Amino acid sequence: MRGLIITNQEIGHNKYKIDRFKEEFTKRDISLDVFINNGTLAKIDNDKLCINLPKADFVIYLDKDIYLARELELAGYKLFNDANFVKLCDDKMLTNIYCSNMEIRMPKTIAAPLFYSIELKQDNLTFLDNVINELKLPLVLKKVYGSLGTGVFLINTKEELVQKYSELCREPIQFQEYIKTSYGKSVRVLIIDQQIVGAFMRVNKDDFRSNFGKTAKSEKFEIPEQFTRFASKIAKNFQIKYAGIDVLFGENNEPILCEINSNAFFEEFEKITGVNVAAKFADMVIRNLKNE
Repeated sequence: MRGLIITNQEIGHNKYKIDRFKEEFTKRDISLDVFINNGTLAKIDNDKLCINLPKADFVIYLDKDIYLARELELAGYKLFNDANFVKLCDDKMLTNIYCSNMEIRMPKTIAAPLFYSIELKQDNLTFLDNVINELKLPLVLKKVYGSLGTGVFLINTKEELVQKYSELCREPIQFQEYIKTSYGKSVRVLIIDQQIVGAFMRVNKDDFRSNFGKTAKSEKFEIPEQFTRFASKIAKNFQIKYAGIDVLFGENNEPILCEINSNAFFEEFEKITGVNVAAKFADMVIRNLKNE
């Protein structure tokens, strides 16, 4: 059996994952070849889709490039995770929409209208009054696409809201209710094949974003039953093969969904929990291929 790993050009972020995957798949007599998504792996030549990769039984897709993912699937490659799931997680607004009406608690969320004009006029800002009325201040302004806490801002005044929206109005963004009971803390629950394999807590004493900056720390966390039920419901509804679910603390420690990460890093997770994530991932891939 042969597999491929496709990573983005920031390969350093994925080095630990790549090394650990190669280690565990080798133990199972499966070879893995690594390719960097640098724009040379696929093209459309007239009416033909051309893939510049060897044949393989599966692809471990460590990227968020939805276009290449769909090209690979169209060419017959089996991706972990698949293109639809990567897109659903990478687009935070799509995640919220998908989870709505599923009894999955989330912060109240409003999508910003898309803006196309050259000049931002006062009329384009009037909807922000409705955002404040609905969500109250402070509130969170979040880029729909982003990682590691970047593009997430705590907004305390209308003036701050106008300024930040004016800066980012040509990007997809969302506004969310601020969950003050979860300031600087969240829980990462790791899912493999719809099963919880463990969890740890992130804590940041200097920022409301638990995963941002040098002061963000991780520590052991005994996951309570209500968090287990909450994460298990999400894992089942999304039919998750591999992901990290980030959970906030509501009133009385009620779990609230922050986001789902389809390409969750696990170096820190393995060190804190002692769980062999790479081995469980390898077994999940083999099991799914056999079942198909």
